[in-house]
Amino acid sequence: MKKIICSMLLSLMTTMSWASEQTWCVFDPLSTQGDISRRLQDVRLHAMQSKVQLKFKTFKNEQEAIKAFDQKECSGLVASNFSTYRYNRFMGSTGAIGLIPNNRTARVFLQLLTNVNVEKRMRDTEYEAVGMIPIGTVYMIMNTQKIHKVSQLRNKSIGILVDNPPQLALAQSVGAKPTYVDFSNAIDLFKQKKVDILAAPAYGILPYNLKQEFGEATQVVNFPIAYFAVNIVIRPQAYPAGFGHSIRSWFVKNSHVLAAQAMQWENHLPAYYWADISSYEKQGYDALVSRIRNRYVASGYYDAYLVELIRRLRCLDDPKYIACRK
Repeated sequence: MKKIICSMLLSLMTTMSWASEQTWCVFDPLSTQGDISRRLQDVRLHAMQSKVQLKFKTFKNEQEAIKAFDQKECSGLVASNFSTYRYNRFMGSTGAIGLIPNNRTARVFLQLLTNVNVEKRMRDTEYEAVGMIPIGTVYMIMNTQKIHKVSQLRNKSIGILVDNPPQLALAQSVGAKPTYVDFSNAIDLFKQKKVDILAAPAYGILPYNLKQEFGEATQVVNFPIAYFAVNIVIRPQAYPAGFGHSIRSWFVKNSHVLAAQAMQWENHLPAYYWADISSYEKQGYDALVSRIRNRYVASGYYDAYLVELIRRLRCLDDPKYIACRK
């Protein structure tokens, strides 16, 4: 009888512990009114099915969110794929240079998050990646003269992220001058003309009137250089078994809605801001980016399985892409 009572009490205590609140440190440049925060409210409702009550601690500065997570103020982190690389190399590699070319490929990738071979790469004993919010393709935004050739990037200052060797290698390979930026100061440095080229998704510049605030010569080169997404990473030991899979299932189910939102942000950027480069120049740039990316796959920086998976998805969408040709 005592064993039965003890067992019941233990079961009750376990259930109660999983029903307790869990806090996620969230990077959202627009704070609680931003699109990232609004999307997380949907995730919060879904998490309640697993008896997990989520609370969000929102930061406008990404590094502050990461610091709070590292200091265990939160059991979850919502931050860029570039910065969450340190916690999960597989999902962090979604920010690889030139890898995910558009929101269509990102959508199909989201639909694979509950695939057995994908899931096992999203978790280890310390951290687990449970989802990805697509923000959009990263483009080169310039406030110098119109650029139609890769060679015209020479001696231009370009903003790159700290601790991202492939971005540094790419900037150096085209003769540009790399300048370290982060999400808190990149726009200001571009406004102040301390960098000639800013790499950003359309979402990051939509609040601005580009020509009024950045200069009449401002243009967005219609060529993808990376993909920006927000990853969700948790400490799995703080959650009930199967929680990560449940959240990933939500992302699979909502992949079309998530990708459609990212597409909408890009479509909202007026047509007169966009500048095209020739197909010949695109091919040359694709080859250059592919070589650098492969170098960092070989060194172990990028996750080889993720890069190959995205290559296959991209080839379904664009069979003429250089890495798809036999």
